Amino acid sequence: MSEHSITVVPRQSSYPDNKIKAKEILDWLTSQDIVKPTLSDCILSSDNGYAISDGARQVTNIPDELPFDLITNGLEIITNRQVFHTGENGMEECICPNCKENIASEDWSFFNDWDEQKSNNLTCPLCNVATDIHKFTFSPDWGFSDLGFTFWNWSDLTDEFISEFRQKLGCDISIVYTHI
Repeated sequence: MSEHSITVVPRQSSYPDNKIKAKEILDWLTSQDIVKPTLSDCILSSDNGYAISDGARQVTNIPDELPFDLITNGLEIITNRQVFHTGENGMEECICPNCKENIASEDWSFFNDWDEQKSNNLTCPLCNVATDIHKFTFSPDWGFSDLGFTFWNWSDLTDEFISEFRQKLGCDISIVYTHI
């Protein structure tokens, strides 16, 4: 069986006070009984996460498909800079905001400076212009931040929940669907 996840990622490379915001979001999710308040072995990581709880039924479009019967069913909170990619879903397009060209089939070394925290920009390998990574258009959506909330094996989140998440983060967000 394969695993999948949905990750909510702020469209900010460096989220201000990301660890404080991570705790605020966790407190909100536990107060709504969406996830359990204690860490457990419920995510695909050497770290622990927060297991799914009954309130999750209120924030997904298909509550009957929630992973209550799976070991991997929890929330992973990431607070280090990371490329939140789609896994096997790949990348169809990465459109440069300057030259409007699709650079997805180019050598992906243009991600290195961002990944190594040398810059918040990508330099297009075709037009050689450096632009904030969040100005590029990725299809399917990818995320780039030092804050992310990954829901392992959950069914699609409701628009209302995503909107509330966006409001609590106070910025635009990316929703990244990963398949492993």
